Amino acid sequence: MAASVVLTTLPPVILAAVRFLIAAAIYSPVILWEYSRGNKPSRADLKELAALGFLSISIYFWLQYTGVAYAGAGVSAVLVTGLIPVLTGLAGTVILKESFNMKKGLGITLGLAGVVLIALPKLLVSNVDWLFFVGVLCLLGNAVCWSLYSTLSRRLMKRIGKPLMVTAYTTFFGMLFLLPMSLTASWGTVAALSSSQWWSILYLAVICSSGGYLLWNYALNKMEAVKATTWLYLEPVAAFIGSFALFGVIPLPLTILGGAAILIGALLTSLSKQ
Repeated sequence: MAASVVLTTLPPVILAAVRFLIAAAIYSPVILWEYSRGNKPSRADLKELAALGFLSISIYFWLQYTGVAYAGAGVSAVLVTGLIPVLTGLAGTVILKESFNMKKGLGITLGLAGVVLIALPKLLVSNVDWLFFVGVLCLLGNAVCWSLYSTLSRRLMKRIGKPLMVTAYTTFFGMLFLLPMSLTASWGTVAALSSSQWWSILYLAVICSSGGYLLWNYALNKMEAVKATTWLYLEPVAAFIGSFALFGVIPLPLTILGGAAILIGALLTSLSKQ
């Protein structure tokens, strides 16, 4: 909702750049503080942090915005929200050697089925052209990026154990990579932003980017990546709850059934043994 308000004025890549410029400014004191205390990432860690920033911020938002624009929000919900836990489970098994048992598999399958049920009414595409398939490919890449980021971030967290520092460096590198990408659009559009749109950007930067990424890395520090990503299945559920609370939109039976499947799937995955 906040992003859609701003995207009526700003191109997607400019919104992402402004959003993470603010988030990087918030986290700059963390980097300076850790550096002053002698907590300096090694060269190998810096390379990995730069890769995490590129995967989770720079290329991630470009792929997401492009995919939604060409393929639609319904397809995005299935491909991104639906595939991330599946791909993360595979990446965790290969990269981190984490177990992938039957209970996890059943939980992920239930969650994916729930997302499909919720998004099903939006998946009826009448006019499909080549741009639709470009959007689908972007969304597939989007899911791969977040899955790799979650897996690699957990590996780094297990090594250095500092979610705040990892988030600060990841945000900084993500912002650095976004700046040259933003030169493909017009920065002059920023001057046309209204005060309410600036409040929306601050919400995205402070709550969603600064707070959201920190909480995500904290979760990855405490649990397996696949268990954390399974709870992403709750995004469409939360969206429908918000629509009901704010606008009185009554969910369809498929939505209720899908929400129940998501909750059961997330609980199964979270309770599974490593």
